[in-house]
Amino acid sequence: MNNPTAPQPSHDPEVTTPTRHPARVGTIVWGAVVLVIGLLVILSSQLNLDLDAGQTAMWLLLGAGVAMVAGGAVKLLSKKRP
Repeated sequence: MNNPTAPQPSHDPEVTTPTRHPARVGTIVWGAVVLVIGLLVILSSQLNLDLDAGQTAMWLLLGAGVAMVAGGAVKLLSKKRP
């Protein structure tokens, strides 16, 4: 009844299960920026919108910067203090 291919529980205290790291704020923000750029490209071509690329990029970068600073501040303030 013993299955040699089944994973065996480890009784070694040195062996720990891998921990999952939460997603970083920067990764989420830059992913959102890329998503917005893709959506703007699709919408501008489908709806014949005339967007100024430079001004649109500046607003996107400003929003990304604000989101990164806010996310970093929230993460810093939410850390438990000893």
